Amino acid sequence: MPIHHIATNTLNGFTAYLQVPKALFRYQLWPFLILPGAISLLLSLVLVTVIYFAAGGISGWIDGLVRIPWEWLDKTVTITTAILTFLALVAGFVFIHKHLALILLAPFLGTIAEETLKAVKGKDFVKTSLSVGQSFARSARINLQYILREMLANILFFACGFVPVIGSLISAVGMFLTQSRFLGYGLMDFPLENRGLSLVDSDAFVKERKSLSIGLGSGYLLLMMIPLVGWMFAPTFGTIAGTLKAIDELEKDSQS
Repeated sequence: MPIHHIATNTLNGFTAYLQVPKALFRYQLWPFLILPGAISLLLSLVLVTVIYFAAGGISGWIDGLVRIPWEWLDKTVTITTAILTFLALVAGFVFIHKHLALILLAPFLGTIAEETLKAVKGKDFVKTSLSVGQSFARSARINLQYILREMLANILFFACGFVPVIGSLISAVGMFLTQSRFLGYGLMDFPLENRGLSLVDSDAFVKERKSLSIGLGSGYLLLMMIPLVGWMFAPTFGTIAGTLKAIDELEKDSQS
């Protein structure tokens, strides 16, 4: 695919979040955000508390492993260690949060996707509805599958971080794009399950739209950078954005 198409699709995924506030009030979807938002915030606060107490100990332990007689080199190692620790903790928070949120909130997010599909395209556009147990099971299978793929890629990018400055930049960008890609996959699966696509068909659908997935995932991750508000609404906003883009892509397929 040409680079300009990749850039356009990525931007389309990212800017889908700008359509969410309008959709919330136009289709009266905002009441569906309250309970999953509260659960997501609670999950975030628990994770932040654990990471806060772990951060100091991890950084000090890593820094204490190596004693360097040259001050300039010791400072370089200390700074690099601090950057790597910070990146690891931020990545760990987002990594754990997003997968747990998509699994724990699966029934709610599936309902939000279904209501969005009905509001935008009508009831006949929804082919199937999953029970609470089925939603948990499907989301767990998808996220466990993506966790393995994501971890393998992130290990490689994390290793790049041991190269001062440039390596840290490559590590940060690479981990961000990797998480965005697989996160976007998960967000688009909710409307696809309501359309009756199997896990295999859903996986194939999103794989053909990697750049769109990166855009959707990027918007989610940037929302997560906003304390409290982003932690609450990233899963629900991401699901609505993913549903709106999935509708567009399904319509393109039907016309081709």
